[in-house]
Parts: sequence; C-alpha cells; structure tokens
Amino acid sequence: MPVPSYLKKKLQQAVFCLLPSFMMICASAGLASAGDDAKLEIFGFSKHGDFFAFEQYGFQDGSGYPYSDIFVIDVLGDSWVKPSPFRRIDEMEYLEGTDEYAYLTDTRARNFGAADKLLEMKGIAGRGQTVAFNPRTELGSNPHKMVVAPRLPLLSGETSVELTLSEFPLQNAQCTAYDVESKGFRLTMVNNGVTRTLNHDTTLPKSRVCPTSYRMERFFTYYPESAPPVFAVLIQMESLGFEGPDRRYLAIAGRL
Repeated sequence: MPVPSYLKKKLQQAVFCLLPSFMMICASAGLASAGDDAKLEIFGFSKHGDFFAFEQYGFQDGSGYPYSDIFVIDVLGDSWVKPSPFRRIDEMEYLEGTDEYAYLTDTRARNFGAADKLLEMKGIAGRGQTVAFNPRTELGSNPHKMVVAPRLPLLSGETSVELTLSEFPLQNAQCTAYDVESKGFRLTMVNNGVTRTLNHDTTLPKSRVCPTSYRMERFFTYYPESAPPVFAVLIQMESLGFEGPDRRYLAIAGRL
C-alpha cells in the first residue's frame, strides 16, 4: 500500500531510541540505553474535527526492536477508535553493519499500511496546527502549565487558553508489586472564563504500565470551516522501563 508523500518524508528522517516493556528479556540491546524516548508523529484531524490521529515510534527498551503505535481518537468521546491502536514490534537481530533506522522505517511503513484504511475512512489528512510545544529539552519551561493563543489572530472576544496539569500518587497491584510509586494526573483547561476538567484519574489503565510522572508536551488545535474548533493535548508520560524510565505519549482531545 503506497505511503503518502508527506509521511514518506517523515519516515525517512532520523529518529531517537524509544519505548518500553520492562517485562521483556533483553535479546539484542544494540540500540537500547537507560530507558527510551518515543518519537512522535502527528497525523492531525479529520475535516470536521471529529477524529484525531498520531503515532509514537522508535526502538524498544532492552530488546532494541523497531516499534510503532498508531492511535486514532474519537475527539468528542475522547476514546480510541477501534481497531486502533495499531501496535507493531518487529522482533529481529540486526546484522553487523546494517542500518537499524532502515528497519524502523520499514516497521513504521508496515504499521501505517495496517492503519491506512481506518485513517482514510475517518478522513485524517494532516489538518490542524501545533500552537504550543514544550519539549523536555526546554529546561526553563513549566511542564505542568501552558498559556496559549489557540490561533492567530485571535478574534474579538477570544482569549488565551490556560492548561494546568497536576500529579498525585495512584497505585495499582502491578505497580505495587514492582515497588513503584506510580502516579495519576488531573488536567484542567480555562477557556473564555470557563474552567473544565479534561482528565482526572481514579484508576491507572494497564496501557500506561507504571507511570511515575507526566508533562504537557504540545497543544494542537483545528478550526473547521463548518464545525466548532477542537484541540488535542499531547501528554508525555514517564514510566517504569527495562533499563530506566521510558517516555511515551497519550492524548486528551475535545472541543474548545
């Protein structure tokens, strides 16, 4: 299945090491380091802002296997659209002198092929823009606070959007068994004088493994021509990994 040209360019760019599975046995740790950072690819919103999609990818902590996860999100329901997420790990040993990143490019392309039908069905085509970006390398930034102009220029009566994230202890049996002080988070938004709670964990989903910290990394908005504006907040989560903390992403989406 052909890969769109805009994505093909992204697939050819260099990537960093990634993701977890602290329960896996280390088989080929050539690229593994003290934990892994997922790289992020935003696929954007559908035409009317009903759906949002993104990918996280890289090399698995411990094994070094190339990996890709693609998520398609129902914006109004703030939930995964089945059969996403599409998860692919290619278990392989790299031959001496081979380009590991070529394997990763292939893994990503194959996973995109699996997700392409759903992405096309939901009309995902790169709509929207990043209006705030707070990477971990931005040492002076506040990982728990964003004050953002959701678009420029702001129209009469529109104001900035304020996002606040707070962490709190939240355990489950798995994290307790591994002696990990896991955490949940609360995310609030103030927009045009109205405060909304976007997320407040009461339990930890198994998909997060054992999360120990969270930070807001980017804020993504889209203003459709014939529908209300929508947003997605990308949260970078740090969790227990095989060789150190692993970092990957989750999205909170909705209408502005």
